[in-house]
Amino acid sequence: MKNLHAVQKIALLMTLLLMVSLSGCANANVGKTTKPSVSEDYYRAMNADLFLEKTIPATEGEWDYFYELNEKTSSQLQAIVSDLSNSGQAYQQGSSEQKISDLYACAIDLDKRNAAGLTALTPYLEQIESAKNLDQYLDGLIALSAIGETSLIPYGYYQDDMNSDALMVGFESMDDLIGKEYMENDSMQEYCDAYKTYIGEMLVVSGEDKKEAETNAAAIYDFASTVAAQALSPEEFYDPDHYYNVYSYDQLLALYGNIDMAKYLAAQGLGSADHYVVFEVEAAKQINAMLTEENLPVLKAYTKFVVLNNLADYAPVAYRDLKLDMAMKLDGSTEQKSDQRLAFDNVEQLLEWEFGKLYAEKYFDEKAKQDLKTMVATIIDEYRLIIAAQDWMSPETKQQAALKLDTMGVKIGYPDQWTNIGDYLQVIGPDAGGSYLSNVIALKQATQQFDFDAYKKGVNRDQWYMTPQDVNAYYNPANNEIVFPAAILQAPYYDQDQSKGKNLGGIGAVIAHEISHAFDKNGSLYDEKGNYKVWWTDTEYQKYDALSQKIIDYYGNYSISTGEPVNGTMTLSENIADLGALTTVTAVAEKQGDSLADVYSNWATIWAKLTTEALEKNYLLTDVHSPAAVRVNAVLSSIDAFYDVYEIKAGDKMYVAPDDRVAIWQTDTAQ
Repeated sequence: MKNLHAVQKIALLMTLLLMVSLSGCANANVGKTTKPSVSEDYYRAMNADLFLEKTIPATEGEWDYFYELNEKTSSQLQAIVSDLSNSGQAYQQGSSEQKISDLYACAIDLDKRNAAGLTALTPYLEQIESAKNLDQYLDGLIALSAIGETSLIPYGYYQDDMNSDALMVGFESMDDLIGKEYMENDSMQEYCDAYKTYIGEMLVVSGEDKKEAETNAAAIYDFASTVAAQALSPEEFYDPDHYYNVYSYDQLLALYGNIDMAKYLAAQGLGSADHYVVFEVEAAKQINAMLTEENLPVLKAYTKFVVLNNLADYAPVAYRDLKLDMAMKLDGSTEQKSDQRLAFDNVEQLLEWEFGKLYAEKYFDEKAKQDLKTMVATIIDEYRLIIAAQDWMSPETKQQAALKLDTMGVKIGYPDQWTNIGDYLQVIGPDAGGSYLSNVIALKQATQQFDFDAYKKGVNRDQWYMTPQDVNAYYNPANNEIVFPAAILQAPYYDQDQSKGKNLGGIGAVIAHEISHAFDKNGSLYDEKGNYKVWWTDTEYQKYDALSQKIIDYYGNYSISTGEPVNGTMTLSENIADLGALTTVTAVAEKQGDSLADVYSNWATIWAKLTTEALEKNYLLTDVHSPAAVRVNAVLSSIDAFYDVYEIKAGDKMYVAPDDRVAIWQTDTAQ
């Protein structure tokens, strides 16, 4: 499912579409069976004992080290909340401590949440429900947009692909609910049916009678599926040729010709942009076709449901629990998290940078930052040598690639300059009459204003798109930078007490993975300044395409536990990054005399994962990363040194003939 609010929260298009994060990267189901040999199944051989020890928590759809470290980080942050809540102190209004403690107090008081109902949201819903015509409906959408609930015509602010020194306004497609990947796949019909039921149940809780709710639910689902049919696929969202569609002001008004788009833009303060980008043109055309007086009832019902769904986490418990139950169906979890944990998780998300400062101050090890800087420099140097060795690239293209490496930014731990969003975010405590939902709406409104003000100021290259407490990493092509938040600098990814080889196979491979994204199928389309600019010759790109096709075919031979094959096209860029990462850290380890067995075994460890079948199927359809076992076995089977370390030979399941091994960045350029 698309999270349009998360999309709008991220200020740059390239961050959304090409910033390749690690969360959810490993997604293969693992059975707890007899331990195989390393030559049969390296991934399960290395993780067999771990899989006997670990289980999927009842509240989750998976277990992996991302989950484990997130739980550790969460416990640390929960302790901060507990200390603040139990201190008995009155904190200064506007301080991080005041906002966190007061918002948590509102979130955890379920009796007051239930008693308050939807009071804070009611004026917005009533304006939608009472609309007598399209123009009044548009007024309702404009009112909702002020609190970030753009529902039908969402937009965001992004670094411009063609000029990374400027920001642009990008129009996304509407929230397509469960998403086209489910809606257009016959094997996912049970989940689609469950989602339709969920829509109806949410409408019943809001006050509609059952028959009316069922009718509206069917109409809402049909509307969403009609638009979803025109949506881009995940792999298309990586390609500017598909999503970078420039519209002038007049052209945008014509695209949404069935409504007063000029009024909508003026209300957002966006009427004077020199151009706009529409990511999914065919979906936008379909939405406009549905914007008729005849369709007003379904438009109103759709917007009502989307708003209820988006704000259910902060609403009375009946709404929250319905949404959680649907989420559990989709990920295969069997138990709801505690009220306390749910309250904390939401408060942490709403005030993420307030928590980020506290986390960085209390838990970040500055020595780790220095170690990582050294490792980054070493890996970049090695990547430069690997690119220089490619016999299919011209000297001029190699020079451009080297320039991209030379100018690549590196951010580690936490921002040098913290965002000032906290100046916008204010919380009214329960003693002063604040409710959870009213505070959330105010926070969303403030965030909307912050984003607009940031857009008016222009590009801020110091900005981070993950917080210090995120167990994650990313490459941002718009800034040509790699970013490693504080929380990922923990074992098994990084540990000062583990061998250099294990650190190379952990955080070193993560570093090399993110660097590789600068030269994957999509990142390779951007220059050192973050502008969309093809700097390859036609002949070179044909060779690149041929190598890419070989990778696509290679990964298509792997499958998940149900027997369904990996989508080699959708996962191409991530697979290129994985292959490039292991090629690079292998070369570094060999030069430094580090244990390759340590490198490879920790690569297997960091992707160890247990997954429910429901979530495994979800990932196969929606995740641009290959499943966990494939990320390990497929990559290592294409690394020549792996065969020497473990004496893999023809006939072994891990064996792939030399001519069938794949890579873009090869150390054996004769392939």
